[in-house]
Amino acid sequence: MKRILTLLLMVSLLSIGSAYASEQDAKAPCHKCGKEKIKRDFENRLNLTDKQKEKAKAIHQKGHEQMKPIMEKTKAKFKELKEIKDSTTLTEEEKTAKIAPIKEELKDLRQKADAIRKENGKEFEKILNKKQKAELEKMKAEGREKFRKNHPPKMFAFPEKKPLFE
Repeated sequence: MKRILTLLLMVSLLSIGSAYASEQDAKAPCHKCGKEKIKRDFENRLNLTDKQKEKAKAIHQKGHEQMKPIMEKTKAKFKELKEIKDSTTLTEEEKTAKIAPIKEELKDLRQKADAIRKENGKEFEKILNKKQKAELEKMKAEGREKFRKNHPPKMFAFPEKKPLFE
C-alpha cells in the first residue's frame, strides 16, 4: 500500500511540475516575437502603406548585406584584440604596439558602418510623406530623450587638487 501511495504521489508531483514548466515556456518572451512587435508598432505609428513596408524591407535587406562583411571584420578584429591582450608571451610594450593599428582599423570599420546606417536612414526617409517624416522626427526625439534618461553623461570625479603646502 505504501508503494502505491508513494508512486501516486510521485506521478502527481511530476505532472504538476511538467504543467508548471509548460506554462512558464508559454509565458517566456520570444526574442524574435519582441522584434516583430517593435517592427509592427513602428509601422503602425508611422502608418506605413503596404507598398512602403515592402520598400522598407528591401532597404533593410540591402543595408544588412552591406553591413555583413563589416560586422564580420569587426568581430575578427575584436577576437584578435582579445588574443593579444590574453597573450602571455608578449610584453606590455609589444601588446600596445600590436593593439594600436587594430584599434585604428576598428575605428575605420565603425565609421563605414555609421555611413551605411545614415545612407539607409536617408533612403528610408525618401519613401515617407511629410506627415510620416514629422512623426519619425518625433520618434527620434523621444528615443534620444529616453537614451539620455537611461544613460546619463559620465563625469570624471577627480578630487580637487589641494596645494601640498598650505
